[in-house]
Amino acid sequence: MEALGQYTVRVEFTADPSRTTVVGCFRRGDVVYASLTDLASVFKVSTYENLVTHKFELKQPPFRIKVTGANPFVTVTDESGHETAYQLPQDVLFAAHSYFVPLQPFLPLFSVAFGPAASFDASRNVLTIGQLVTASLFDIPAIRLEPKSNGLLVRIAARKRLSDYENWLRSDGWLYVTVANARADTHAINATPPSGIVKEVIAIQSPTSVQLTLRLAAKVAAAAIVQDDSSDDLLLSIRTVQTREETAPEKKSGPAANTFEDPRKRWQLDVIVLDPGHGGYDPGTIGITGVKEKNVSLGIVLKLGRLIAKNLPGVTVVYTRKTDRFVELDRRGTIANEAGGKLFISVHCNALPRKPSKTRGFEVYLLRPGRTEEAIAIAERENSVIELEEGYEERYKKLTEENFILVTMAQSAHVRASEEFADLTQKELASRTKLPNRGVKQAGFYVLVGAAMPNILVETAYLSNREDERFLKSEAGQQKIAEALFRAVKKYKEEYEKVLREGKDISAGG
Repeated sequence: MEALGQYTVRVEFTADPSRTTVVGCFRRGDVVYASLTDLASVFKVSTYENLVTHKFELKQPPFRIKVTGANPFVTVTDESGHETAYQLPQDVLFAAHSYFVPLQPFLPLFSVAFGPAASFDASRNVLTIGQLVTASLFDIPAIRLEPKSNGLLVRIAARKRLSDYENWLRSDGWLYVTVANARADTHAINATPPSGIVKEVIAIQSPTSVQLTLRLAAKVAAAAIVQDDSSDDLLLSIRTVQTREETAPEKKSGPAANTFEDPRKRWQLDVIVLDPGHGGYDPGTIGITGVKEKNVSLGIVLKLGRLIAKNLPGVTVVYTRKTDRFVELDRRGTIANEAGGKLFISVHCNALPRKPSKTRGFEVYLLRPGRTEEAIAIAERENSVIELEEGYEERYKKLTEENFILVTMAQSAHVRASEEFADLTQKELASRTKLPNRGVKQAGFYVLVGAAMPNILVETAYLSNREDERFLKSEAGQQKIAEALFRAVKKYKEEYEKVLREGKDISAGG
Protein backbone atom coordinates (compact mmCIF):
# COMPACT_ATOMS: atom_id res chain seq x y z
CA MET A 1 0.00 0.00 0.00
CA GLU A 2 1.23 3.45 -0.85
CA ALA A 3 2.27 5.79 1.95
CA LEU A 4 -0.61 7.65 3.55
CA GLY A 5 -0.40 11.20 4.82
CA GLN A 6 -2.15 11.30 8.21
CA TYR A 7 -3.40 14.58 9.61
CA THR A 8 -6.50 16.27 11.04
CA VAL A 9 -9.09 18.48 9.38
CA ARG A 10 -10.38 21.47 11.31
CA VAL A 11 -14.16 21.57 11.82
CA GLU A 12 -15.88 24.96 12.06
CA PHE A 13 -19.53 25.68 12.90
CA THR A 14 -21.24 28.65 11.24
CA ALA A 15 -23.84 28.86 14.02
CA ASP A 16 -21.10 29.17 16.66
CA PRO A 17 -17.75 30.45 15.31
CA SER A 18 -16.13 29.95 18.71
CA ARG A 19 -16.78 26.22 18.58
CA THR A 20 -14.21 24.13 16.71
CA THR A 21 -13.00 20.56 16.70
CA VAL A 22 -11.04 18.21 14.45
CA VAL A 23 -11.63 15.07 12.42
CA GLY A 24 -8.95 12.45 11.82
CA CYS A 25 -8.09 12.10 8.12
CA PHE A 26 -5.50 10.80 5.72
CA ARG A 27 -4.81 11.47 2.09
CA ARG A 28 -4.32 8.83 -0.59
CA GLY A 29 -3.43 10.50 -3.86
CA ASP A 30 -5.91 13.34 -4.32
CA VAL A 31 -8.59 11.79 -2.12
CA VAL A 32 -9.09 12.81 1.51
CA TYR A 33 -10.50 10.04 3.71
CA ALA A 34 -12.14 10.89 7.04
CA SER A 35 -12.76 8.78 10.13
CA LEU A 36 -16.42 7.79 10.37
CA THR A 37 -16.18 7.61 14.15
CA ASP A 38 -14.99 11.22 14.25
CA LEU A 39 -17.71 12.34 11.83
CA ALA A 40 -20.34 10.61 13.95
CA SER A 41 -19.09 12.52 16.97
CA VAL A 42 -19.22 15.84 15.09
CA PHE A 43 -22.77 15.20 13.89
CA LYS A 44 -23.77 13.75 17.28
CA VAL A 45 -25.12 10.47 15.92
CA SER A 46 -24.80 7.03 17.48
CA THR A 47 -22.92 4.16 15.85
CA TYR A 48 -23.00 0.38 15.65
CA GLU A 49 -20.35 -1.98 14.28
CA ASN A 50 -20.51 -5.63 13.22
CA LEU A 51 -16.97 -6.88 13.71
CA VAL A 52 -17.59 -10.08 11.76
CA THR A 53 -18.95 -8.51 8.56
CA HIS A 54 -17.02 -5.22 8.87
CA LYS A 55 -20.22 -3.19 8.65
CA PHE A 56 -20.53 0.18 10.34
CA GLU A 57 -23.80 2.00 10.94
CA LEU A 58 -24.60 5.58 11.92
CA LYS A 59 -28.00 6.10 13.49
CA GLN A 60 -30.13 9.08 14.33
CA PRO A 61 -33.73 7.88 14.08
CA PRO A 62 -35.46 7.70 11.76
CA PHE A 63 -32.39 7.84 9.45
CA ARG A 64 -29.55 5.32 9.24
CA ILE A 65 -26.42 5.18 7.12
CA LYS A 66 -24.65 1.84 6.67
CA VAL A 67 -21.23 1.21 5.12
CA THR A 68 -19.09 -1.88 4.58
CA GLY A 69 -15.32 -2.04 4.57
CA ALA A 70 -13.72 -2.48 1.12
CA ASN A 71 -17.03 -1.65 -0.55
CA PRO A 72 -18.10 1.56 -2.33
CA PHE A 73 -21.84 1.12 -1.65
CA VAL A 74 -23.54 3.12 1.11
CA THR A 75 -27.11 2.40 2.21
CA VAL A 76 -29.30 5.21 3.54
CA THR A 77 -32.56 4.32 5.29
CA ASP A 78 -35.07 7.18 5.38
CA GLU A 79 -38.00 7.95 7.64
CA SER A 80 -40.34 5.69 5.69
CA GLY A 81 -38.02 2.72 6.11
CA HIS A 82 -36.99 2.79 2.44
CA GLU A 83 -33.37 1.87 1.75
CA THR A 84 -31.46 3.61 -1.02
CA ALA A 85 -28.01 2.48 -2.15
CA TYR A 86 -25.42 5.04 -3.24
CA GLN A 87 -22.08 4.25 -4.84
CA LEU A 88 -19.09 6.31 -3.78
CA PRO A 89 -16.29 6.85 -6.31
CA GLN A 90 -13.89 5.05 -3.90
CA ASP A 91 -14.28 2.15 -1.48
CA VAL A 92 -14.92 2.67 2.22
CA LEU A 93 -11.62 1.68 3.87
CA PHE A 94 -11.23 -0.41 7.00
CA ALA A 95 -7.86 0.05 8.70
CA ALA A 96 -6.55 0.07 12.27
CA HIS A 97 -10.01 -1.05 13.46
CA SER A 98 -11.58 2.11 12.00
CA TYR A 99 -13.66 3.02 8.96
CA PHE A 100 -12.68 5.81 6.60
CA VAL A 101 -14.82 7.35 3.85
CA PRO A 102 -13.88 9.63 0.94
CA LEU A 103 -14.89 12.89 2.59
CA GLN A 104 -16.04 15.04 -0.31
CA PRO A 105 -18.59 12.63 -1.88
CA PHE A 106 -19.74 11.30 1.49
CA LEU A 107 -20.77 14.64 3.04
CA PRO A 108 -24.01 15.04 1.03
CA LEU A 109 -25.30 11.77 2.49
CA PHE A 110 -24.77 13.15 5.98
CA SER A 111 -26.69 16.28 5.10
CA VAL A 112 -29.60 14.32 3.64
CA ALA A 113 -29.85 11.98 6.63
CA PHE A 114 -28.81 14.02 9.62
CA GLY A 115 -29.64 17.62 8.81
CA PRO A 116 -26.73 20.07 8.98
CA ALA A 117 -25.34 21.18 5.66
CA ALA A 118 -21.62 20.47 5.43
CA SER A 119 -18.86 21.42 3.00
CA PHE A 120 -15.17 20.62 2.79
CA ASP A 121 -12.56 23.11 1.58
CA ALA A 122 -9.59 20.95 0.61
CA SER A 123 -7.32 23.95 0.06
CA ARG A 124 -7.80 25.09 3.67
CA ASN A 125 -8.40 21.62 5.17
CA VAL A 126 -11.56 22.96 6.81
CA LEU A 127 -14.87 21.17 7.20
CA THR A 128 -17.69 23.68 7.66
CA ILE A 129 -20.89 22.64 9.42
CA GLY A 130 -23.76 24.92 8.47
CA GLN A 131 -27.17 25.65 9.93
CA LEU A 132 -29.51 22.74 10.57
CA VAL A 133 -31.63 22.11 7.51
CA THR A 134 -34.69 19.94 7.27
CA ALA A 135 -33.97 16.92 5.10
CA SER A 136 -36.91 16.46 2.78
CA LEU A 137 -37.97 12.94 1.99
CA PHE A 138 -39.55 13.88 -1.34
CA ASP A 139 -37.97 15.28 -4.48
CA ILE A 140 -41.46 15.92 -5.91
CA PRO A 141 -43.76 17.14 -3.11
CA ALA A 142 -46.79 18.13 -5.22
CA ILE A 143 -48.17 19.02 -8.62
CA ARG A 144 -50.42 21.92 -9.63
CA LEU A 145 -52.97 21.93 -12.47
CA GLU A 146 -53.38 25.25 -14.26
CA PRO A 147 -56.18 25.28 -16.91
CA LYS A 148 -55.48 27.40 -20.01
CA SER A 149 -57.67 28.48 -22.91
CA ASN A 150 -56.03 25.97 -25.24
CA GLY A 151 -55.36 23.17 -22.77
CA LEU A 152 -53.67 22.82 -19.40
CA LEU A 153 -50.29 23.36 -17.72
CA VAL A 154 -49.12 20.87 -15.10
CA ARG A 155 -46.44 22.24 -12.80
CA ILE A 156 -44.45 19.38 -11.21
CA ALA A 157 -42.84 20.91 -8.14
CA ALA A 158 -39.25 19.75 -7.61
CA ARG A 159 -36.77 20.22 -4.79
CA LYS A 160 -33.77 19.27 -6.89
CA ARG A 161 -32.74 19.39 -10.53
CA LEU A 162 -34.39 16.50 -12.39
CA SER A 163 -32.61 15.52 -15.58
CA ASP A 164 -34.25 12.25 -16.70
CA TYR A 165 -37.92 12.52 -17.54
CA GLU A 166 -40.37 11.59 -20.28
CA ASN A 167 -44.04 11.92 -21.15
CA TRP A 168 -46.13 9.61 -23.29
CA LEU A 169 -49.53 10.50 -24.69
CA ARG A 170 -51.74 7.59 -25.64
CA SER A 171 -54.65 7.81 -28.03
CA ASP A 172 -57.06 6.42 -25.40
CA GLY A 173 -56.86 9.56 -23.26
CA TRP A 174 -54.15 8.56 -20.78
CA LEU A 175 -51.01 10.64 -20.36
CA TYR A 176 -47.97 9.18 -18.61
CA VAL A 177 -45.06 11.11 -17.12
CA THR A 178 -42.04 9.26 -15.72
CA VAL A 179 -39.24 10.92 -13.78
CA ALA A 180 -36.16 8.81 -13.07
CA ASN A 181 -34.11 8.91 -9.86
CA ALA A 182 -36.77 10.76 -7.87
CA ARG A 183 -39.12 10.17 -4.94
CA ALA A 184 -42.58 11.71 -4.80
CA ASP A 185 -45.16 12.42 -2.11
CA THR A 186 -47.70 10.15 -3.76
CA HIS A 187 -50.27 10.76 -1.03
CA ALA A 188 -50.27 14.51 -1.65
CA ILE A 189 -50.19 14.15 -5.43
CA ASN A 190 -53.05 11.65 -5.50
CA ALA A 191 -55.10 14.10 -3.45
CA THR A 192 -54.74 16.75 -6.18
CA PRO A 193 -58.31 17.79 -7.14
CA PRO A 194 -59.19 17.31 -10.84
CA SER A 195 -59.15 20.48 -12.86
CA GLY A 196 -59.83 21.40 -16.47
CA ILE A 197 -59.31 18.47 -18.81
CA VAL A 198 -57.61 16.35 -16.09
CA LYS A 199 -60.19 14.05 -14.49
CA GLU A 200 -57.90 11.81 -12.46
CA VAL A 201 -54.33 11.86 -11.16
CA ILE A 202 -52.46 8.69 -10.16
CA ALA A 203 -48.91 8.79 -8.77
CA ILE A 204 -46.93 5.57 -8.40
CA GLN A 205 -43.52 5.29 -6.75
CA SER A 206 -41.24 2.58 -8.11
CA PRO A 207 -37.84 1.80 -6.62
CA THR A 208 -36.09 3.91 -9.23
CA SER A 209 -38.69 6.25 -10.73
CA VAL A 210 -41.91 8.16 -10.24
CA GLN A 211 -44.77 7.71 -12.68
CA LEU A 212 -47.59 10.25 -12.89
CA THR A 213 -50.66 9.14 -14.82
CA LEU A 214 -53.31 11.63 -15.92
CA ARG A 215 -56.73 10.68 -17.29
CA LEU A 216 -57.78 13.34 -19.77
CA ALA A 217 -61.35 14.23 -20.75
CA ALA A 218 -60.58 16.03 -24.00
CA LYS A 219 -58.82 15.18 -27.22
CA VAL A 220 -55.20 16.25 -27.05
CA ALA A 221 -53.14 17.51 -29.93
CA ALA A 222 -49.78 17.41 -28.19
CA ALA A 223 -48.04 17.18 -24.81
CA ALA A 224 -44.50 18.20 -23.95
CA ILE A 225 -42.42 18.41 -20.80
CA VAL A 226 -39.65 20.96 -20.22
CA GLN A 227 -37.53 22.30 -17.37
CA ASP A 228 -38.71 25.59 -15.86
CA ASP A 229 -36.12 28.30 -16.45
CA SER A 230 -36.65 29.98 -13.09
CA SER A 231 -36.77 26.93 -10.79
CA ASP A 232 -36.16 23.18 -10.60
CA ASP A 233 -39.81 22.49 -11.46
CA LEU A 234 -40.90 20.57 -14.55
CA LEU A 235 -43.62 22.04 -16.76
CA LEU A 236 -45.94 19.71 -18.66
CA SER A 237 -47.99 21.50 -21.30
CA ILE A 238 -51.08 19.75 -22.68
CA ARG A 239 -52.59 21.31 -25.79
CA THR A 240 -56.13 20.32 -26.71
CA VAL A 241 -57.41 19.74 -30.24
CA GLN A 242 -58.71 22.92 -31.88
CA THR A 243 -61.24 22.79 -34.72
CA ARG A 244 -60.02 20.19 -37.28
CA GLU A 245 -56.73 19.45 -35.60
CA GLU A 246 -56.03 15.72 -35.33
CA THR A 247 -55.21 13.94 -32.08
CA ALA A 248 -51.54 13.01 -31.80
CA PRO A 249 -51.46 9.34 -30.82
CA GLU A 250 -48.84 7.86 -28.52
CA LYS A 251 -46.23 10.62 -28.73
CA LYS A 252 -43.10 10.59 -26.60
CA SER A 253 -40.95 13.48 -25.51
CA GLY A 254 -38.22 14.13 -22.96
CA PRO A 255 -34.66 12.91 -22.43
CA ALA A 256 -35.52 9.37 -21.35
CA ALA A 257 -36.55 6.70 -23.85
CA ASN A 258 -38.63 4.03 -22.12
CA THR A 259 -41.99 2.51 -23.08
CA PHE A 260 -44.77 2.79 -20.51
CA GLU A 261 -47.84 0.61 -20.26
CA ASP A 262 -50.59 0.36 -17.69
CA PRO A 263 -49.45 2.46 -14.69
CA ARG A 264 -49.35 -0.50 -12.29
CA LYS A 265 -48.54 -3.36 -14.63
CA ARG A 266 -45.58 -1.36 -15.86
CA TRP A 267 -43.74 -1.87 -12.57
CA GLN A 268 -44.58 -5.46 -11.68
CA LEU A 269 -41.47 -7.63 -11.48
CA ASP A 270 -43.12 -10.33 -13.58
CA VAL A 271 -40.50 -11.16 -16.24
CA ILE A 272 -36.88 -12.11 -15.50
CA VAL A 273 -34.50 -12.64 -18.40
CA LEU A 274 -31.63 -15.10 -17.96
CA ASP A 275 -28.69 -14.92 -20.34
CA PRO A 276 -26.13 -17.78 -20.38
CA GLY A 277 -22.98 -16.38 -21.96
CA HIS A 278 -21.59 -17.63 -25.28
CA GLY A 279 -22.93 -20.83 -26.92
CA GLY A 280 -22.78 -22.82 -30.16
CA TYR A 281 -19.54 -22.24 -32.06
CA ASP A 282 -18.52 -19.70 -29.38
CA PRO A 283 -17.23 -21.77 -26.43
CA GLY A 284 -16.25 -18.78 -24.35
CA THR A 285 -13.20 -19.22 -22.15
CA ILE A 286 -11.83 -22.75 -21.73
CA GLY A 287 -10.57 -24.15 -18.44
CA ILE A 288 -7.42 -26.02 -17.54
CA THR A 289 -8.99 -29.41 -18.20
CA GLY A 290 -11.08 -28.26 -21.16
CA VAL A 291 -14.22 -27.14 -19.35
CA LYS A 292 -16.10 -24.70 -21.61
CA GLU A 293 -17.65 -21.50 -20.32
CA LYS A 294 -20.71 -21.90 -22.56
CA ASN A 295 -21.66 -25.19 -20.84
CA VAL A 296 -21.13 -23.92 -17.31
CA SER A 297 -23.12 -20.73 -17.87
CA LEU A 298 -25.99 -22.67 -19.44
CA GLY A 299 -26.03 -25.18 -16.60
CA ILE A 300 -26.22 -22.44 -13.98
CA VAL A 301 -28.91 -20.51 -15.85
CA LEU A 302 -31.16 -23.55 -16.35
CA LYS A 303 -30.91 -24.40 -12.64
CA LEU A 304 -31.64 -20.77 -11.71
CA GLY A 305 -34.62 -20.69 -14.07
CA ARG A 306 -36.11 -23.79 -12.46
CA LEU A 307 -35.74 -22.26 -8.99
CA ILE A 308 -37.50 -19.07 -10.08
CA ALA A 309 -40.31 -20.94 -11.85
CA LYS A 310 -40.88 -23.19 -8.84
CA ASN A 311 -40.67 -20.62 -6.05
CA LEU A 312 -41.78 -17.29 -7.51
CA PRO A 313 -45.36 -17.71 -8.80
CA GLY A 314 -46.42 -15.10 -11.31
CA VAL A 315 -42.87 -14.61 -12.60
CA THR A 316 -42.09 -15.61 -16.17
CA VAL A 317 -38.56 -16.77 -16.94
CA VAL A 318 -37.24 -15.87 -20.39
CA TYR A 319 -33.98 -17.39 -21.68
CA THR A 320 -31.80 -15.87 -24.36
CA ARG A 321 -30.85 -19.47 -25.09
CA LYS A 322 -31.82 -22.82 -23.52
CA THR A 323 -29.58 -24.98 -25.70
CA ASP A 324 -26.04 -24.96 -27.04
CA ARG A 325 -26.54 -22.40 -29.81
CA PHE A 326 -24.96 -19.10 -30.77
CA VAL A 327 -26.92 -15.91 -30.06
CA GLU A 328 -25.61 -12.48 -31.12
CA LEU A 329 -24.96 -10.02 -28.31
CA ASP A 330 -27.37 -7.37 -29.58
CA ARG A 331 -30.06 -10.03 -30.12
CA ARG A 332 -29.91 -10.95 -26.44
CA GLY A 333 -30.96 -7.44 -25.42
CA THR A 334 -33.69 -7.48 -28.06
CA ILE A 335 -35.06 -10.76 -26.66
CA ALA A 336 -35.17 -9.20 -23.19
CA ASN A 337 -36.94 -6.04 -24.35
CA GLU A 338 -39.47 -7.83 -26.54
CA ALA A 339 -40.39 -10.07 -23.61
CA GLY A 340 -41.02 -7.05 -21.37
CA GLY A 341 -38.17 -8.03 -19.05
CA LYS A 342 -37.88 -6.32 -15.67
CA LEU A 343 -34.52 -7.82 -14.67
CA PHE A 344 -31.65 -9.11 -16.84
CA ILE A 345 -28.96 -11.46 -15.52
CA SER A 346 -26.03 -12.47 -17.74
CA VAL A 347 -23.96 -15.40 -16.43
CA HIS A 348 -20.32 -15.99 -17.43
CA CYS A 349 -17.06 -17.54 -16.23
CA ASN A 350 -13.78 -15.70 -15.84
CA ALA A 351 -10.25 -16.68 -16.82
CA LEU A 352 -6.72 -15.38 -17.11
CA PRO A 353 -4.56 -15.99 -20.18
CA ARG A 354 -2.05 -17.94 -18.10
CA LYS A 355 -3.26 -21.35 -16.94
CA PRO A 356 -3.23 -22.51 -14.26
CA SER A 357 -3.39 -19.30 -12.23
CA LYS A 358 -3.87 -18.57 -8.56
CA THR A 359 -6.55 -15.90 -9.10
CA ARG A 360 -10.01 -17.12 -8.17
CA GLY A 361 -13.42 -15.88 -7.05
CA PHE A 362 -16.50 -14.18 -8.48
CA GLU A 363 -17.19 -10.65 -9.66
CA VAL A 364 -20.45 -8.79 -10.33
CA TYR A 365 -20.44 -6.15 -13.05
CA LEU A 366 -22.56 -3.08 -13.76
CA LEU A 367 -22.83 -1.44 -17.17
CA ARG A 368 -20.52 1.56 -17.19
CA PRO A 369 -17.23 2.31 -18.90
CA GLY A 370 -14.54 0.29 -17.11
CA ARG A 371 -12.63 2.03 -14.35
CA THR A 372 -9.73 -0.41 -14.01
CA GLU A 373 -7.43 -2.08 -16.49
CA GLU A 374 -8.64 -5.48 -15.28
CA ALA A 375 -12.31 -4.58 -15.81
CA ILE A 376 -11.58 -3.20 -19.25
CA ALA A 377 -9.68 -6.36 -20.19
CA ILE A 378 -12.56 -8.59 -19.11
CA ALA A 379 -15.08 -6.49 -21.04
CA GLU A 380 -12.88 -6.59 -24.13
CA ARG A 381 -12.69 -10.38 -23.91
CA GLU A 382 -16.46 -10.76 -23.59
CA ASN A 383 -17.14 -8.15 -26.28
CA SER A 384 -14.79 -9.85 -28.74
CA VAL A 385 -17.60 -12.35 -29.33
CA ILE A 386 -19.09 -9.91 -31.85
CA GLU A 387 -16.32 -10.82 -34.27
CA LEU A 388 -18.03 -14.20 -34.68
CA GLU A 389 -21.21 -12.48 -35.85
CA GLU A 390 -21.95 -11.95 -39.51
CA GLY A 391 -21.90 -8.27 -40.45
CA TYR A 392 -20.80 -7.22 -36.96
CA GLU A 393 -18.89 -4.17 -38.17
CA GLU A 394 -22.09 -2.58 -39.48
CA ARG A 395 -24.23 -3.56 -36.49
CA TYR A 396 -21.84 -2.29 -33.82
CA LYS A 397 -20.17 0.62 -35.61
CA LYS A 398 -22.16 3.18 -33.61
CA LEU A 399 -20.65 1.94 -30.35
CA THR A 400 -17.66 4.24 -30.43
CA GLU A 401 -16.18 5.07 -27.03
CA GLU A 402 -18.11 8.35 -26.86
CA ASN A 403 -21.41 6.81 -27.97
CA PHE A 404 -20.96 3.91 -25.59
CA ILE A 405 -20.69 6.32 -22.67
CA LEU A 406 -23.85 8.07 -23.87
CA VAL A 407 -25.67 4.74 -24.15
CA THR A 408 -24.78 3.77 -20.60
CA MET A 409 -25.87 7.20 -19.35
CA ALA A 410 -29.21 6.74 -21.13
CA GLN A 411 -29.88 3.79 -18.82
CA SER A 412 -29.67 6.03 -15.76
CA ALA A 413 -33.26 5.19 -14.80
CA HIS A 414 -32.05 1.65 -14.02
CA VAL A 415 -28.67 2.39 -12.44
CA ARG A 416 -29.83 2.45 -8.83
CA ALA A 417 -31.85 -0.74 -9.17
CA SER A 418 -28.92 -2.45 -10.89
CA GLU A 419 -26.62 -1.36 -8.07
CA GLU A 420 -29.00 -2.66 -5.42
CA PHE A 421 -29.36 -6.01 -7.17
CA ALA A 422 -25.59 -6.26 -7.72
CA ASP A 423 -24.99 -5.70 -4.02
CA LEU A 424 -27.52 -8.39 -3.07
CA THR A 425 -25.94 -10.76 -5.59
CA GLN A 426 -22.42 -10.39 -4.26
CA LYS A 427 -23.60 -10.94 -0.69
CA GLU A 428 -25.51 -14.10 -1.56
CA LEU A 429 -22.70 -15.55 -3.70
CA ALA A 430 -20.21 -14.92 -0.91
CA SER A 431 -22.49 -16.51 1.66
CA ARG A 432 -23.72 -19.53 -0.32
CA THR A 433 -20.68 -20.54 -2.39
CA LYS A 434 -17.73 -19.54 -0.18
CA LEU A 435 -15.97 -18.37 -3.34
CA PRO A 436 -13.72 -15.34 -2.80
CA ASN A 437 -15.68 -12.12 -3.28
CA ARG A 438 -13.91 -9.86 -5.77
CA GLY A 439 -16.63 -7.24 -5.45
CA VAL A 440 -18.97 -5.20 -7.62
CA LYS A 441 -17.23 -3.55 -10.54
CA GLN A 442 -18.00 -1.50 -13.62
CA ALA A 443 -17.24 -2.32 -17.24
CA GLY A 444 -18.64 -1.80 -20.72
CA PHE A 445 -20.32 -5.06 -21.72
CA TYR A 446 -22.16 -4.90 -25.04
CA VAL A 447 -24.62 -7.60 -23.94
CA LEU A 448 -25.96 -5.25 -21.26
CA VAL A 449 -26.27 -2.22 -23.55
CA GLY A 450 -29.52 -3.22 -25.19
CA ALA A 451 -31.32 -4.47 -22.09
CA ALA A 452 -33.58 -1.54 -21.10
CA MET A 453 -34.08 -2.77 -17.54
CA PRO A 454 -32.00 -3.29 -14.38
CA ASN A 455 -29.16 -5.62 -15.38
CA ILE A 456 -25.95 -7.21 -14.16
CA LEU A 457 -23.28 -9.52 -15.52
CA VAL A 458 -21.86 -12.17 -13.18
CA GLU A 459 -18.39 -13.64 -13.70
CA THR A 460 -19.03 -16.67 -11.50
CA ALA A 461 -15.42 -17.88 -10.98
CA TYR A 462 -12.12 -18.51 -12.80
CA LEU A 463 -11.83 -21.48 -15.13
CA SER A 464 -8.09 -20.76 -15.18
CA ASN A 465 -7.90 -21.75 -11.49
CA ARG A 466 -7.96 -25.47 -10.68
CA GLU A 467 -10.13 -25.14 -7.57
CA ASP A 468 -12.62 -22.80 -9.23
CA GLU A 469 -12.78 -24.99 -12.33
CA ARG A 470 -13.64 -28.08 -10.25
CA PHE A 471 -16.39 -26.12 -8.55
CA LEU A 472 -17.81 -24.71 -11.78
CA LYS A 473 -17.94 -27.99 -13.71
CA SER A 474 -19.66 -29.87 -10.87
CA GLU A 475 -23.44 -30.10 -10.64
CA ALA A 476 -23.20 -29.24 -6.95
CA GLY A 477 -21.16 -26.12 -7.65
CA GLN A 478 -23.50 -24.92 -10.36
CA GLN A 479 -26.47 -25.55 -8.09
CA LYS A 480 -24.92 -23.50 -5.28
CA ILE A 481 -24.33 -20.57 -7.63
CA ALA A 482 -27.89 -20.86 -8.96
CA GLU A 483 -29.28 -20.93 -5.41
CA ALA A 484 -27.26 -17.86 -4.47
CA LEU A 485 -28.51 -15.98 -7.54
CA PHE A 486 -32.07 -17.08 -6.79
CA ARG A 487 -31.85 -15.78 -3.21
CA ALA A 488 -30.62 -12.44 -4.57
CA VAL A 489 -33.52 -12.34 -7.05
CA LYS A 490 -36.01 -13.22 -4.30
CA LYS A 491 -34.72 -10.53 -1.92
CA TYR A 492 -34.61 -7.95 -4.69
CA LYS A 493 -38.18 -8.81 -5.69
CA GLU A 494 -39.37 -8.55 -2.08
CA GLU A 495 -37.77 -5.14 -1.59
CA TYR A 496 -38.86 -3.94 -5.03
CA GLU A 497 -42.48 -4.92 -4.49
CA LYS A 498 -42.50 -3.56 -0.95
CA VAL A 499 -41.78 -0.11 -2.35
CA LEU A 500 -44.24 -0.68 -5.19
CA ARG A 501 -46.91 -1.88 -2.77
CA GLU A 502 -46.50 1.23 -0.66
CA GLY A 503 -47.02 3.30 -3.77
CA LYS A 504 -50.18 1.33 -4.64
CA ASP A 505 -51.59 1.68 -1.16
CA ILE A 506 -51.06 5.40 -1.21
CA SER A 507 -52.57 5.81 -4.65
CA ALA A 508 -55.59 3.82 -3.52
CA GLY A 509 -56.00 6.05 -0.54
CA GLY A 510 -54.74 3.42 1.89
